[in-house]
Amino acid sequence: MVLIIVATVVGALTPSLARQITHARINRAANVVAGDFYLAQSLAVRQRSPVIVTFDGGLKTTTIALPNGTALFTRRFDIESEFKLSAFSASPASVTLLPSGMANSSVTVTIGGSDYNKRVRMTRAGQIRIIG
Repeated sequence: MVLIIVATVVGALTPSLARQITHARINRAANVVAGDFYLAQSLAVRQRSPVIVTFDGGLKTTTIALPNGTALFTRRFDIESEFKLSAFSASPASVTLLPSGMANSSVTVTIGGSDYNKRVRMTRAGQIRIIG
């Protein structure tokens, strides 16, 4: 009898717990993308050279590189990473950050799962916001 009650309680809590874990991963991934923007800004200032941030929606990666193509940092957001994201896209797919802190264009990164999404937006002025 006790086992039936325990099984019923565990069965009722499992969907809620899985949803909370998914939301926490998406929130954490959004914070990490925002942190990567800050990192790219810092690297551009430190290097006194533009830095290019490229987003690959197919591989679900973010790469920070120098204009000559040398990759400084790559982060994965795919199903095998700690974030386990099912949706990752950016518009535009790359942005150049200048040593002044400015960017060549605004960029919006969309991060999500099946029913929950976050967007990270960086303006041309370098302001970074997590939306949604």
